[in-house]
Amino acid sequence: MSNQPAEPLPPPKIETAPYSIPRSWKVGMTVASVMVFLALLGVGLTTTNRAIAPKYWMCLVPVFGLLCVIAAWYRAKQGEGGRVEIVRQIVHWLAIGAFLALDFYIRGTGEETGVAAGYNALLLLALGCFLAGVHLEWLFALVGLLLVGTLIVVVKADQYLWLVVVAAIAIVAAMFGAMRFMARRRSVTRP
Repeated sequence: MSNQPAEPLPPPKIETAPYSIPRSWKVGMTVASVMVFLALLGVGLTTTNRAIAPKYWMCLVPVFGLLCVIAAWYRAKQGEGGRVEIVRQIVHWLAIGAFLALDFYIRGTGEETGVAAGYNALLLLALGCFLAGVHLEWLFALVGLLLVGTLIVVVKADQYLWLVVVAAIAIVAAMFGAMRFMARRRSVTRP
């Protein structure tokens, strides 16, 4: 035996797949893709059946809220956030729903048409998604911007509604590209 200290063991090598994407990003991407799909379905309903479109946009508020709460819960489960994020998303989407209910109360007084209430529902949904993107997962902000674009096209230029579909496809492609870029960057920066 010698008095020289033993050489430390090298850290174990963790093998990862090249360009691996963190699971929380996969969940966020899946949720954002579902949101985009539901928004595109709403665009289709808006162009084919304007009577049912406002109800559809209103029904999406709790659906989007539930999707964001699930994403927040998953992030908390992965250690990327806490219960505070979950509660924040619940309160966030309850507030959006409450303001939407207020809008429909105003509509009941005859001061606003059903179509205008549908547009307001879409605007509140877009705002909710955008703010969820600010506070939870940036991909949701892109969904919010897509919904704003949808509203503008539906209100101002109905004949250009197909541009929303093209924009949605471009947004989904950009989300996938950003995920791939982040995964590459992450795998390069790891020792």
